[in-house]
Amino acid sequence: MADIQINQTGNKRTKRIPSLDLTPMVDLGFILITFFIYTTTITDPHVMDINMPYKPATEGTSYIDTATLTIIPTKGHLFAVYGGTFNEQTQFKTYTQTTLRDAIMQKQAALKRLPATFTEQAHKLHIIIKPNDDCEYQDVVSLLDEMAINKVVYYAIDDITPTEKTILTKQLQ
Repeated sequence: MADIQINQTGNKRTKRIPSLDLTPMVDLGFILITFFIYTTTITDPHVMDINMPYKPATEGTSYIDTATLTIIPTKGHLFAVYGGTFNEQTQFKTYTQTTLRDAIMQKQAALKRLPATFTEQAHKLHIIIKPNDDCEYQDVVSLLDEMAINKVVYYAIDDITPTEKTILTKQLQ
């Protein structure tokens, strides 16, 4: 603590410079640092679930035609989208990150308007994400975020087929 010593010599009083002992302050500082280290919660890493389709050795994975959207992230942060199953006459629609969310919501609304004769799974949106070779990792992660934002329960990451790749490059040129 602060310590002031006053010496009296005769009639004169001489004042000394007060000395301050900082040992308790240093102790208090270390106690506070230790307290804050122990009480902070270290965040757990958040893991993203990625569903990969199971492919038997003899045949490919089958999807519901009316309820399926296939999204192919390509270069330039563009997303090529087609609905249903792929064939040689399939036309890709290209979207940006912001317009893709609108397309997903429109497809969900269209599936809700399907007649009751369709199965329960046909009323739910199924999305297949097929990253192209020239897409960026950020685009795939943003697509997975879109699945969480739009509450798409059924989505999977699959490989792009060579025919899809050739037709896509022809249509994007």
